[in-house]
Amino acid sequence: MSLITYHRWGNGPEVLIAFHGIGQSHQAYQSWAEQLGTLYTLYAFDLPYHGANARTSSEAFSKAEWQAQFNDFLDDQSIENFSVVGFSMGGRFALATLEGFAARIRHVFLLAPDGIRENPYYRLAVHNPLSRLIFKYTVFHVSWLMKLAEWLGKVKLIHPSTMRFALWMLDSPEKRTRVYHSWIAFRHLRFSQASLVNLLNQHAIPVQFFMGTFDRMMPPPLVSPLCKQVPTASRVVLRCGHNHLIQHTAEYLQRKKLQA
Repeated sequence: MSLITYHRWGNGPEVLIAFHGIGQSHQAYQSWAEQLGTLYTLYAFDLPYHGANARTSSEAFSKAEWQAQFNDFLDDQSIENFSVVGFSMGGRFALATLEGFAARIRHVFLLAPDGIRENPYYRLAVHNPLSRLIFKYTVFHVSWLMKLAEWLGKVKLIHPSTMRFALWMLDSPEKRTRVYHSWIAFRHLRFSQASLVNLLNQHAIPVQFFMGTFDRMMPPPLVSPLCKQVPTASRVVLRCGHNHLIQHTAEYLQRKKLQA
């Protein structure tokens, strides 16, 4: 089944490929289309299991499979060079695209990206067949997990905003199914930070990290080690939390465009 589903917005001279986070759809980037649509022609993708992407199997796919289908998309749309943006889990798709098409990428925007550093909970959940079975049981029998999260919040072992986000992600059967399929199917989208540093430096690709001051999921210091090793990398910290970062980044880039 195709991994590629997208919506096209804008009529700008540059192409921008956008990947949203878990629980969202291409609509997450509507603010980018509204504020940056004269600068970019925006292809906002629906990740597998999201929006109009009808994938139902949780069978994992490789980076090579993703890159092959993405290459077909570029050919179909006659796209030669492009920029890419990824938010949260969409950062993994942005990085997989970077690895396969670095010579054709003009600019990378990474918004609180997953994949820069391996999340230990994610690795534990999907690492082997036994852990995946335990993860499946946990996701679909979530009442005890909710109680655990509430207790961890009360004893301050988990930040309340992180707890609220986790509970929101799992508060319906549809959401639980989406989280399960996504975590299992995306598990091969893993990256070596050293390899990313070498790739970015080899091609001198400008990369901007946008992080939220109040983001407990992906705190701003997470990307500092990579930024220090890549001369073309920069970090912008915006006064928002995780869920509002796409909108705030669009506003920031719009202001910069007006100042240019």
